[in-house]
Amino acid sequence: MPLVTRRLVLGAGLAAPFAARGQDAWRPSRPIRLILPFAPGGLTDILARAVADRLSPVFGQPVVVENRAGAGGNLAAEAVARATPDGHTLLVATQGIIAINKALFARLPYDPDEDFVPLAMLAQQPNLLVVSPRALPNVTNLQQLVAAVRATPGGMPYGSNGVGSFTHLSMELLRAVAGLEMTHVPYRGSAPLLTDMVAGTIPFAFDGLATSAPQVGPGGALRAIAVTSGTRFRAMPEVPAVAETVPGFDASPWYGIFAQSKLDEPVLDALEAGFRRVLESPEWAALLEQRQADAMPQGRVALAQVMARERRVWREAVARSGARAD
Repeated sequence: MPLVTRRLVLGAGLAAPFAARGQDAWRPSRPIRLILPFAPGGLTDILARAVADRLSPVFGQPVVVENRAGAGGNLAAEAVARATPDGHTLLVATQGIIAINKALFARLPYDPDEDFVPLAMLAQQPNLLVVSPRALPNVTNLQQLVAAVRATPGGMPYGSNGVGSFTHLSMELLRAVAGLEMTHVPYRGSAPLLTDMVAGTIPFAFDGLATSAPQVGPGGALRAIAVTSGTRFRAMPEVPAVAETVPGFDASPWYGIFAQSKLDEPVLDALEAGFRRVLESPEWAALLEQRQADAMPQGRVALAQVMARERRVWREAVARSGARAD
């Protein structure tokens, strides 16, 4: 079946149940904008564009992605917070905007707790805990890493993608939960961090799956000893979860859609219903499997509970780290 025809068929199948909600349901009157706080090309961008393509036939309007990178996501969040609250402007967000930035920045042009409500979750994908075989030749699991860290006077160094980054705060969470002493060595992104890890300069770090996985396959220069999800990751079942050694640890990046809190309930209900048609479909499940990502719970009630936990955990991690962004 031609690609265009296939998309139309799939779109019609998604749109039919949504239309059946009745004539009184809110419907968008012009294109819906998904404001994305990152540059094109990453997983967040890929997921946002995939959901936009599938939502257009559901809502009967174009759904477009606008990339507004910069200021740790604050530019995108401010644009959505200040937009007319009519359901046509939504935010694609991660932990940084919703759970971390309020503690990391002294001032924000928006309030993540008051201005936004969770609408849908696109996916989550764990990070990897990787070690350098050159620096730690005998460490093949997390128990051995914990023992090595505890045996290092003054704290073993670890690397991150930058001060206040998710990888930095994830290690601060591990340090607190496991009771470890470590020394933070921040880098400007994954590429220089992994270069030094391969050389043995940095012994271990958390890093994103997309950037670190190519380094840990057969014959790879690094060793993956754990994933940051609460349970083992289905795409890498041979790698234990951190929580198997350190109970209670769960630090997986997620990618969500957030709406303005000022929206009326009928608008929120209609938007949520549209997203659920897409995100609970077999087609979306297949996409996540292809991208090595996992689904997350849907529904505003369930997501509000998730967000409450995320805010508490990551703001405590920021406080422990002493990180500031301004």
